[in-house]
Amino acid sequence: MKLRPMLLGALAVALVAVGQSVPTGAPVAAQAAAQAAAAACPVPGRPTLKILTVGDSITAGATMAGSSSAGYRAELGRLLDQSCVPHQFVVAAVGGVTCNYWSSQMASLVTTHRPDLILLNCGTNNNLSNATAAQMAAFEGTYRALFDTALDLDPDVIMYPSWVQYSSGHGTTGCTTPPGPSPAWLPASEAKVNDAIYRSMLVIDEYGDRVPTWIDYQSIPEGYLDQCGVHPTPGGYDVMGRLAFNTIAPRLGVGPAPLPCGLVGRRPGFSVGQWVPCATMNLNP
Repeated sequence: MKLRPMLLGALAVALVAVGQSVPTGAPVAAQAAAQAAAAACPVPGRPTLKILTVGDSITAGATMAGSSSAGYRAELGRLLDQSCVPHQFVVAAVGGVTCNYWSSQMASLVTTHRPDLILLNCGTNNNLSNATAAQMAAFEGTYRALFDTALDLDPDVIMYPSWVQYSSGHGTTGCTTPPGPSPAWLPASEAKVNDAIYRSMLVIDEYGDRVPTWIDYQSIPEGYLDQCGVHPTPGGYDVMGRLAFNTIAPRLGVGPAPLPCGLVGRRPGFSVGQWVPCATMNLNP
């Protein structure tokens, strides 16, 4: 099957995964497992699902080496393969940007790529720690406008907002990921961001089932962050992938994936709380 061209360059890095979703350099065993899963799928299968992932460096897949990987899409793609869901990822991710950045980009992303699903994960870089009521309202309006734009332009697209994962507010020895250690104000800002995202989407019924629910990244414990305290570890990206998969699974008519113990969901506005991650996550055994 010939795929349409993807975005490239500073604005977005395109990662294509159709039928097979094995990241470059994956172990031979993992490749064999994905191929076996694909071979077991019915033929002809489902139409290819195009998924647009939008966000910042976390969506890009920032690592401790300061590079980009498949991020949470590696595990999400593996689970889609396992569930016989052919898919293609389009990645629109720019490190350091706020949700405001995507206001001028969303229309072209939707009209150019015509995705079936949009997974939006922005807000980590919006500093709302000391925001006034007017600034909070402005953020909520900006966030909601991203949905208004996409859903008005494409009557068939399905879109998922995300509660952002909490940063640690500090770094530890060995932090090398740009721009450096998590600032102390960041967790408080992220709490306000999640509250604002919740409020901005309270009128979610306006969209019906085109905005089915949230992806709950805020339930991921600090133990899944790298030494800088902002970006996930590889294991953290696996958890993100599973949370994303479980959120979209009902829409696809497939069953959920197991999650590691230590993860609990909660509504924004409550205390961050404490979690103790399992010693062994048993992801991709």
